[in-house]
Amino acid sequence: MDKKGIHKRRRPVLGCILILGLLWGCSEKSVDPQNEEPPPESPFKLSDFSPAESCKGCHPNHYNEWKGSMHAYAFIDPINTLWMERVRAEVGAEKLGAFCVQCHSPIGVLTGETPVGFDKETVDPLVKEGVTCDACHLMKEPSPTAQGEAQFHYDVKSGKKYGSIMDPAPNSFHESEGVSYFSVSNICLPCHDLVNHQGLPAEITYSEWLYSPYTGMGVECQDCHMETYAGQAAVGGPQREFLHRHDFAGVDIALTDNFPNMDVQRQRVEQLLRNAVTLEVEIPDAVQAGALLPIKATVINDKTGHDIPSSVTFVRQMWLEVTVASGADTIYKSGYFDADGDLMDEHSALNPNGDPDLVLFQSALFKNGQPANVFTADSIRIGSIAPFQSKTGLYSVPIPANPGSTINARVRLRFRPFPPYSIRDGASELIERIPVFEMAESEKSVIVL
Repeated sequence: MDKKGIHKRRRPVLGCILILGLLWGCSEKSVDPQNEEPPPESPFKLSDFSPAESCKGCHPNHYNEWKGSMHAYAFIDPINTLWMERVRAEVGAEKLGAFCVQCHSPIGVLTGETPVGFDKETVDPLVKEGVTCDACHLMKEPSPTAQGEAQFHYDVKSGKKYGSIMDPAPNSFHESEGVSYFSVSNICLPCHDLVNHQGLPAEITYSEWLYSPYTGMGVECQDCHMETYAGQAAVGGPQREFLHRHDFAGVDIALTDNFPNMDVQRQRVEQLLRNAVTLEVEIPDAVQAGALLPIKATVINDKTGHDIPSSVTFVRQMWLEVTVASGADTIYKSGYFDADGDLMDEHSALNPNGDPDLVLFQSALFKNGQPANVFTADSIRIGSIAPFQSKTGLYSVPIPANPGSTINARVRLRFRPFPPYSIRDGASELIERIPVFEMAESEKSVIVL
């Protein structure tokens, strides 16, 4: 398998504009409690934003889709909380600031409701809504991501709601305005193109798309993650042919009890992953007894508009599982779990590096050559596959000297959003709920000569 070495990735510099955004709480300076300046006044108030429930009466479909989405889960997600607390413990709350929560609850940060050391359980219910309706529909225009900060242009004075419908029906509840950027990928930029304070492009799904052929092909994020259907955008409104789903299907699912629409959410993720790549497997029809059976498995990223895996690629796991069996006897296997449910790479506590043939598409973060978190990392070893690129796994399987028999070779491409070892310390009770998705498979019978 081709592997890329550790290196620093940088994207072209984007133009900067002065806006009101999330520009506090991420300072590198040390804090002297006696001389500490008061925090800047919050630019917005909670009353500037409406809870999602207030949108439900007129927009029941969109509300119900959003309510079961990872946008609605973003702030209450215990896995995000666990990882954020780990980084906070390592670098300090003052230094971490709003680095994580700025995109898991933009309104919480903009209103000052999530100061350093905030208690997740006691914040206002609107803050707990994560990426709620107004987090997007008050955005007058999107902004480039600054280093370490997401930036937003919010209009809370006019009473308008912004969206993709260019001829919104008048209503007595709020004024509406259609803007073209809601139909293009730029609207996703502020929170899906994270560059950390070291200048490392760490979670850059937007940039992966931007510098791919899909940009020129006119394919936008919404085409896959906000599919269209016919219906009414609002109760009593006109019938429209192109309404966007608001469940924002990706590769994550909620793991906690009683979250809405969990079955639908999982089905949507399965559908996306089943149509994400092409798996090409080459296995000969026959092999000599006692010889080596060559298996070539190539994963082609020909259907996904960004790298795969994407986003937090340093915990995402996509891998090849290879099994060769003679009847009920397994001759060879790779890409299997240890007893803890971890793949047997360097992270396996029970059998570290016990699977030397493992083909795993997972990135890794480093600082000064040592493993690091996303806040402090200065380099990344890239394990994902860019659009219209491919990576190949090669296997040589010893075949028993049993001429006349038939063996069965199976290759599966599998995926999970994160591995057990990443949450074992702090959320072990959720390990059994981590989903494993089947992306593609190929199977062949081989005659032993």
